[in-house]
Amino acid sequence: MADINYYFFVEHSVKDKEKWFMQLYAEEGMTVDKALQHPDWEGNECLLTCSSVDGDWTCCLWKAPNKTLQEFQGFIDRFTGDAVTNKTYVVEGGFGLKHLNTRGYIRDLINASQGRSSPGFLDGDKFWMVHHKITDREAWNNDFTFGIAKTINDKCATPSDCKMLFDKGCGAALTLFLSDNTSVCFESTPKDMTKEEFQKVCDKFTKGTAVNTLWLINDEQSVNVMNLSLDTWNQETFAWGNAQNTSKVVDSIGTEMPEGVNVASQ
Repeated sequence: MADINYYFFVEHSVKDKEKWFMQLYAEEGMTVDKALQHPDWEGNECLLTCSSVDGDWTCCLWKAPNKTLQEFQGFIDRFTGDAVTNKTYVVEGGFGLKHLNTRGYIRDLINASQGRSSPGFLDGDKFWMVHHKITDREAWNNDFTFGIAKTINDKCATPSDCKMLFDKGCGAALTLFLSDNTSVCFESTPKDMTKEEFQKVCDKFTKGTAVNTLWLINDEQSVNVMNLSLDTWNQETFAWGNAQNTSKVVDSIGTEMPEGVNVASQ
């Protein structure tokens, strides 16, 4: 796998909600280009921010060219100040990133700072982040991940068929394979599904290979979530699944992963 240390995922534990949820870029006449010039970014690009419903937890996806994990950790600690504590991971691969970019992020951030709610996630009712702490890497590789690829090869004729990987009404919009034996998935469920019910779904899905922690996302208070898509995830996952079988042709659907982010080969 190529060196892709310029994508980082950060989990923020919020200590001071008043400081953390400050209004940025609220002044009249603010534009995307003006906001991008703000020195606090230090040349880094934020692509996604998701906040939990209770406000105790936030996560962000960043693109930070030519930075090591240690260098990026120093930046994010400066950027967030003392309002939160930060756990940073290197992104080693993923599905669903295709339409995430910093201009879309800044546009949504300006709207939020000026009192206009984000459209939020548009492809489902409830939106969750599932944190998978992998406890059995061999089983995760051979049973769980291989099983997904096999299902795609055996049963999925088109990207939309990847819906069969999930319970009815559920789907994935973003999967990130991270350092430290960790993966995170952003998923949607029907409106009436409880946390307890979805916990059982996730535990069954991962087949005992990971400890799964769920966070219900406040998508209207998140940033750039509107550019996540179940269809994009299905397309990229379908291409990956087909690529595990060299007898199938995969270049006909035109799916591209972001430069430098390889599909994880777990």
